[in-house]
Amino acid sequence: MYTTLLASAALLTTLYTLYGLIYRLYFSPLAKYPGPRLAAATRWYEFYYDVVKRNRFSWQIQKMHDHYGPIIRISPEELHIRDPEWYDELMTTSIRPRDKSEAFAGRSGRDSIFGTVQHDHHRVRRGALNPFFSKKSISAIEPLIQNKVDLLCTALGEYAPGGSDEKRAGKEIELGLAYMSLTLDIISHYAFGKSYGLLDLPGFSQLWKDVVENVMESFALVRNLPWLPEVLKKLPMPITKMIDTGMAFYLQMEAETRVEVVKIVEGKKKKSEKDIEDSTTAHKNIFEELYDSNLPPQEKTIDRLNEEGFALILAGADTSSATLSQLSYHLLANPDILKTLKEELKGAMPDTQVPMPSQELENLPFLRACITEGLRVNAIATSRSVRAAPNETLRYKDWVIEPGTPVGMNTHFTHLSSEIFPEATKFDPYRWLKAEKEGTKAELEKYFNPFGKGSRNCVGLNLANAEVYMTIANVFRRLEMELFETERDDVTIVCDAFIGHPKKESKGVRVKVLRKWDRT
Repeated sequence: MYTTLLASAALLTTLYTLYGLIYRLYFSPLAKYPGPRLAAATRWYEFYYDVVKRNRFSWQIQKMHDHYGPIIRISPEELHIRDPEWYDELMTTSIRPRDKSEAFAGRSGRDSIFGTVQHDHHRVRRGALNPFFSKKSISAIEPLIQNKVDLLCTALGEYAPGGSDEKRAGKEIELGLAYMSLTLDIISHYAFGKSYGLLDLPGFSQLWKDVVENVMESFALVRNLPWLPEVLKKLPMPITKMIDTGMAFYLQMEAETRVEVVKIVEGKKKKSEKDIEDSTTAHKNIFEELYDSNLPPQEKTIDRLNEEGFALILAGADTSSATLSQLSYHLLANPDILKTLKEELKGAMPDTQVPMPSQELENLPFLRACITEGLRVNAIATSRSVRAAPNETLRYKDWVIEPGTPVGMNTHFTHLSSEIFPEATKFDPYRWLKAEKEGTKAELEKYFNPFGKGSRNCVGLNLANAEVYMTIANVFRRLEMELFETERDDVTIVCDAFIGHPKKESKGVRVKVLRKWDRT
């Protein structure tokens, strides 16, 4: 009897699997689209390139496009389009609803705006966060940002010859480590009212940088094995670390974020008199405001706010720090460009200790061109954005895309397209100055989307802009640096961890601080 039941179960499982394969290959609404048969039959195709080959599926998609054309089927339920002219059609405004793909969003992070699937639900959550990231709000917290940037410059100055710390004076420093400490301190302070204090640590914090990068690289694994985090949560942390270090870091960081959220929800987070008097902490933090907002009760639970906080910390740390690190590399690797930038900064900021507001920095033509080009050539956002039009039939050329069909597009390869940007891999700020002079800047900007586009574009773009402008201006005005054993290969993106990462062997953007200016 037992043997008969096992045999029946095995037969039913086999038949169900065969039915699924036949349906996907021949009867699915997506069966008509070109692409590898293996990708159409199973998600294990994506698993191989993203998990076994370390986050390489984005590059495999490009090879698929080269072979099959501009519209392809990349999984049993998802299409992908490579055509920059169609980007605005998919990434449109909230007037035309766009859902996320359930399969691509996965289970983890579903309670944050980044993982929210349905358009209307996303609008509610995004609407609650938007006020904190408006230009007006970011302008109001510039004292906080400037305070952190000042701490960064002081800490980097310790690496100059003759610095007060013998262990750091004259030694090289990895800029990605310093910038990650900066961005984590800014977003944690703004989110929870108290920074992690990484800028105060001698040598910053390698552990936190490793944690964030490992967490980001684990997202592909979580997306392909969505049940894994829940299983690993039930295991002792030492065992989880043995199974998967990145996943262990993921769970550890999520737990630490939860501690901060619990303090707020339980009313334990009270500012001291010193904090109230400190202009950098006088504002309410994001999660105090969210908890006091008119969001419905189910949107203010500990679990929900924890997901939101965790997502904001990750998004606010890795994106800006990677941009700053790679932009610093390109400036230091191009002395003539750096010289021109320094001359502009010296004219605008004659006294190094008197900073400029970010909005004034954005009006400096050469600085603006350098940062714009840095955002383009770095092409930090490597992951495809997947959208589905729930109530609308989309059309791409002669193809009719049925409502609810997930469609992905990728800006990373658009930014690095030589057809749009001649010598695309070259760091050339002058291309933007030339386009502005010739009146063709709008044509280039059409294909320039470092923060995405439409109703689900990056919520923190104003904060990111302020961080990048204020950091680059202050660091390169106050410090003189040179690259140390760092080549272009050390910053070239080869790994899609949502934010692009370089090869594992890279030691990052290492520099030596030659001199610091305390005054003019």
